[in-house]
Amino acid sequence: MKKLLALSLLTVASAAFAAPDTTPAADAWVGARPAVKVSVAKAGADTYRVNATVRDLRNGNVLSEPVLVTKAGVPAKAELAATGAVGNMLVAFTVTVAADGQSASYTSELRSNGEVLASEEATLAVTR
Repeated sequence: MKKLLALSLLTVASAAFAAPDTTPAADAWVGARPAVKVSVAKAGADTYRVNATVRDLRNGNVLSEPVLVTKAGVPAKAELAATGAVGNMLVAFTVTVAADGQSASYTSELRSNGEVLASEEATLAVTR
């Protein structure tokens, strides 16, 4: 059976990763046209919560909803994809909160079978 791989790589000891309650089948990723929405909010005295939603533009279905916790200056990274299927799409993104905690830099890549199809960079406001 195909499995969905949701992998988060963080370098903060207290960092956390939470997957959605219902994970779509790996087949949902085949031929998907993923769109990523990311928000960053203050979570504690020195931590920030990164919420992401990855939807398929074809039908609006949620493919993944990772939540990462990080500290200012420490990149929060996620790679989300289906494994074991032809036509794999992979979404990789990194969010780094600025030292002052007011904004965060965001970069992402969309890959198909290892080839980069699209990339994006943005500066996000951090909500309190």
